[in-house]
Amino acid sequence: MIRKFLAASAIATSFLIGSTATHAATIDFGFALDESGSINAADFALATSGLANALSQIPTSGDDTFRISVVAFSTIARTIVPVTDVTADNIAGIQDAIRGIEQASQFTAVNRAIDLLTANFAEVGFGDTSLFNVTTDGNTNVNTLGESVVAATAAGLDGLSFETVLSGVIDPNRLVDLAFPGTPLLIDDVADIPNATETGFVLEVASFLDYEDAINAKVERFVADTTSPSPVPLPAGMPLILVGLAAFGGLRIKRNFAA
Repeated sequence: MIRKFLAASAIATSFLIGSTATHAATIDFGFALDESGSINAADFALATSGLANALSQIPTSGDDTFRISVVAFSTIARTIVPVTDVTADNIAGIQDAIRGIEQASQFTAVNRAIDLLTANFAEVGFGDTSLFNVTTDGNTNVNTLGESVVAATAAGLDGLSFETVLSGVIDPNRLVDLAFPGTPLLIDDVADIPNATETGFVLEVASFLDYEDAINAKVERFVADTTSPSPVPLPAGMPLILVGLAAFGGLRIKRNFAA
């Protein structure tokens, strides 16, 4: 009998605690934006504006902490936004920094962007879930990029995906095998964007005029697939019932010992 009431008390207590506990996580999004010379000034402005606008979907409240870093790359890569917690107070400043990028206009070296994002997050420690996103319109050396992807994975990166904007000279097939995890996909419809924590992918975008819709859909999916579920609230009277059950169990135990 004592064991039964001990078990009932333990179950009641654990249920009460488990039902009200939060599941906070640190979630990292790294964004790399191609600024090479094959992108004209008007298209680059569309890209920076599109990315900046899409970031408004990142939650600025709740149990989870969302951190981002943004780099721009051509022959070299440079940090535009260091690893930063996204808050209601700083999201507008982050967006302004992205919209204000002055294009470098050199060659395309995606590996430099991956290396810099990896270094940025490694400096502070990768979060519970970390995803990188690369936007590019130009071909790159896939061998050196592959080495950078391996290093990023070893450092703690959980997923890598790309947008290839086809107004340039990009061959999206060159990047598919570098996306991860799982079996990477080549898609051309935002409705087909998979869970980036489970499947790497390359999203083909017809032009920079279509880029904002694409990156908006992608950030929306990123957030949906990484946000911790909210704890299930107990019915209004349930906590008192559970506490009473636990107390009753303790009382019966006390009486049994007294007897």
